[in-house]
Amino acid sequence: MKKIKDIIILYPSFERGGVTVNLINFINFFLKKKNNIYLISRNPDLKKIAYKKRIKFIKIGNCSIPFISERLLTSLLSIVSLIRIFDKCKKSESVVFSFQSNIIPIIISKIFNRKIIIRNSEDAIDATKFADNKFFAYFILLSKIIFYNFADGIITNSQKSKKSLQSIVYTKKKIRLIFNPYLQKILKRKNKNKENLILSVGRLCKQKNFETLIKGFYIFQKKFPKYKLLILGHGYNEKKLLNLAISLRIDKKIKFKGWVKDVRKYYDTPKIFVMTSLYEGLPNALIDAVNFEIPSISTKCSGASDILTNKNGIFFRTMDDNDLADKMIKCVLNYQNSMKKIKRSKKFIKHFLAEPQSKKYLEYCNEIIQKI
Repeated sequence: MKKIKDIIILYPSFERGGVTVNLINFINFFLKKKNNIYLISRNPDLKKIAYKKRIKFIKIGNCSIPFISERLLTSLLSIVSLIRIFDKCKKSESVVFSFQSNIIPIIISKIFNRKIIIRNSEDAIDATKFADNKFFAYFILLSKIIFYNFADGIITNSQKSKKSLQSIVYTKKKIRLIFNPYLQKILKRKNKNKENLILSVGRLCKQKNFETLIKGFYIFQKKFPKYKLLILGHGYNEKKLLNLAISLRIDKKIKFKGWVKDVRKYYDTPKIFVMTSLYEGLPNALIDAVNFEIPSISTKCSGASDILTNKNGIFFRTMDDNDLADKMIKCVLNYQNSMKKIKRSKKFIKHFLAEPQSKKYLEYCNEIIQKI
């Protein structure tokens, strides 16, 4: 039986956020198992990689071309590096693993007769439905419908995302559900004094739908005026969201903290966690909220239903600020019951422990290289 030796990881942008944390855990596990890792990226943060001396890092150069987005250009430049690596790795013992901008890597891998696994985390249908640029979104969806069928394997990380992929990919057997290799351990929490604080985490963009959170908080704080809202994250919508808070005269009660290096240190004191996303992959911020035993309120977007159920969490209707405010009010009025519910949900987050999920990634890679 052949075993995987070389794993070529394409992650051009190496952005801040949950995907990067998952990737670092994934890389550490593979290196521990003596696999060779080639990482093609622009500016990776290698500090948290345990065996960094054994990783072969191929840096993508920086340049700009008018009318071509930085992310697309970075992806195109990464292909040059990918082709060079092919000369160093045997076909029978290597696989390309694309974490971002999957279409071009699929085409190049097939031209050079290489095995490729792609990771598609978000709900493909909802991502198109809620996109700012509909033309571009439908172009991406059409590209996925055509080219994803040529990938040797597809990994997704939530039941809803898997279902959406099954609706657009002909060869459904190649789609594998593997949850995020995210948590290092399940926390044992002691009862701590909580503040009258609501926490939300994410990029300040349309996908995260913070407008609904701010409007819902506006209604909620009329009944509970001592509560404040803390939002962690940065993005192009920051000014718009701040202006919304000012127009509702609640800007003094909302703190936009921006990007923070250690998000988890802010999870100790909030009484409620809220996620208002239109779509997701598998939201690590919500996993953290459950791990820190914060009663959580969320939309039923992809990934959320893999973490919460009606028995251990609270769902509200997407983009419905009145329903969100109602659920927040009920959560506070029945807070002891809300705490009991979230404590029960901790048994579900064992599915997101880094080592067992990374092991599934490795098993799937070995399964793929067996195929002729």
